[in-house]
Amino acid sequence: MGVQVLTPEQLAELAPFGMETSTPLWSYILKEAEVLENGLRMGPVGSRIVGEVFIGLLKADKDFYLTVNKSWKPTLPSTKSVDFQITDLLTFVGVVHPLQ
Repeated sequence: MGVQVLTPEQLAELAPFGMETSTPLWSYILKEAEVLENGLRMGPVGSRIVGEVFIGLLKADKDFYLTVNKSWKPTLPSTKSVDFQITDLLTFVGVVHPLQ
């Protein structure tokens, strides 16, 4: 994945169970969130797995818009650059207000 792994010291809490060097994925993801994000959000490994699952589900859906129309590009105006970004969509629907 190209991300820095947690050290055995960061996983020391799991040492009594012999999991500081061979950690089950679910334990690693929870510990990564605790150590790197103060438990407020997932770390890089957990985030990537969740993101790739969503992308895989969308790609597998034969009725998904981008599967049906592969050449589609967003056409809403961009507020910050020439490329359409997610903040442009959030601004369009009124969730985010552009800076004045």
